Amino acid sequence: MIPLDERDLAGVLGYLGHIRPADLSSRFARAGGYDVSSFTPCGEEWDGYLSAVDGSNAMVLESGSFSVALARAVETTFSGGRRVHAGETSLRAFRIGPEAENPAYGDLYAECFEDAPLKSLENEDRSRAAAVFRDTLEYATALRLASNLDAGDVLLLDGALRVDHESLRPVLLRILREARRRGVLVAAVTKMAASTWGGGVPLVPAAAALARDLGVRGPWYLEVPPEVMDAERYQEWHFGDTYVASLHQKAPLAFKVEVPEGASSRSVEATFAALAAYADDGRVTGYPFPLFDAHRLVTIGLDQVEQVRQTLIGAMSRQGMTGNEFQAYFGDIHDRFASYR
Repeated sequence: MIPLDERDLAGVLGYLGHIRPADLSSRFARAGGYDVSSFTPCGEEWDGYLSAVDGSNAMVLESGSFSVALARAVETTFSGGRRVHAGETSLRAFRIGPEAENPAYGDLYAECFEDAPLKSLENEDRSRAAAVFRDTLEYATALRLASNLDAGDVLLLDGALRVDHESLRPVLLRILREARRRGVLVAAVTKMAASTWGGGVPLVPAAAALARDLGVRGPWYLEVPPEVMDAERYQEWHFGDTYVASLHQKAPLAFKVEVPEGASSRSVEATFAALAAYADDGRVTGYPFPLFDAHRLVTIGLDQVEQVRQTLIGAMSRQGMTGNEFQAYFGDIHDRFASYR
């Protein structure tokens, strides 16, 4: 066992003590004025189409000055407990760097939304830039679904109803407006929520602990108003009301779920009935199965990354690039270090 400095260990454990105090549930109850009646049971029946959207990105080549990222998005649609349709964007490759601003992003944005982005995409943080390419494909897929689903159907997104890049703000608003116009319900589910309350205490575990202590059995949902939560970054790019939900009576985990700001109680009720109706898969009990299905379909695996990598290497070779030149541009001495463990 690798020894740790006692001061470092104490620092980590001290923080864990702060975010999981012995009186966690009672403190949370006081903060929100919650009791048993605050937890709403999810409806048991729901009939309609539920479409889930997810995206994926991966780096395929990296050099000191630029990288090549892959991205794609997937939608999977369910009705009557079965998948009735699935579709995906093509697997796209984008160069990130060395310019300060990405030259390909404006073209992709215009392709997806027939408009120019309000803000260019900076290349300084390559991982973030790759995520914005992924999000752009996700929102293009979501916009298409919002324009084709019918009243009472559900559009389910992975993450939150907020954007991380200013160019996508009008797109998310457009999706929400189109869904509202057509009567389509929208929800976003966060697998690992960063939201906190009470000065840094994680939100979801607190709500789940309170439900356990009060004897509330799932499936349930609990509204968490903004005044209970700590302030979050980029609040001006956020367009959802926050809930915590446990979507199955045997769910091991609760999740943060967002619905569009100002959604009616009837819409919220129907949304959570739909989520609970698709949260009984034994592999991911309590998590909406269509999102799990979309995640499985969209993930860019190592084999796909390697296939694209070899395609690019072959094209470079046909342009006259030698093996030594490839190593000069894309070789990583860390690979050599790793061979001497």
